[in-house]
Amino acid sequence: MAMKNTLTTLDGILDRRVVLEQPATGYRVAMDTVFLAAAVPALAGDRVLDLGCGVGGAMLALACRVRGITGVGIEIQPELAELCRRNIERNDFAAGLTVRQGDAGDFPQDLRGAFNHAVINPPYHEESRHDVSADAIKRIANSEKSGDLPLWIAGAAGALKPEGSLTIIHRADRRDEILACLQTAFGDVHILPLLPKEGAAPKRIILLARKNALFSVREARPLVLHKETGGYSDTAEAVLRHGQGLAMEG
Repeated sequence: MAMKNTLTTLDGILDRRVVLEQPATGYRVAMDTVFLAAAVPALAGDRVLDLGCGVGGAMLALACRVRGITGVGIEIQPELAELCRRNIERNDFAAGLTVRQGDAGDFPQDLRGAFNHAVINPPYHEESRHDVSADAIKRIANSEKSGDLPLWIAGAAGALKPEGSLTIIHRADRRDEILACLQTAFGDVHILPLLPKEGAAPKRIILLARKNALFSVREARPLVLHKETGGYSDTAEAVLRHGQGLAMEG
């Protein structure tokens, strides 16, 4: 399968309840996407924004878990935006989900204040501090330019209704930086560390924050991803294969 000379593959998530067309090399949907979608506290009838939606993995995983949501994805790369459109149609969510090509840091005015929830899986690596990929699609998806993260969070704040939620997955070592960015417009922050295995340091964290809430930070008991003997933990398996949600609040 090809699109503008980009080789693609068809891959499944949530035990293939969602099928994604994505580049064969470079940018690829990973389990981070599914865990992010599992942590969004959406209900049927809610409207969700996916900033930097890529091929639509998080938005589609959420729509599969919570039937009846509507959503908009914003994606800067035209190749990925086109694949996202195809994936929405392929998975029969065209009635509720759409995608626009655009910059997450330059949010469309007509969508301001329109969403109950926003989802961000931003580039993890500062462009000036790591070796950028030779693959153009992967480089843009994974490499963060200076000042991008505050712009993404500000864009989400502008998109949300009062007291709307923002869910982010990111590197655990950038926890304090993310919290500093959130303080401008968000509070009531809940953090879930993701541990590769029991006793290991977290590599990823999921953060859930509420717009206009008093600023506080609560950290949940970590989620262990893998058993000592190999394979996913029971909780990780329930999320990745069976579409179970993650309770971030309470």
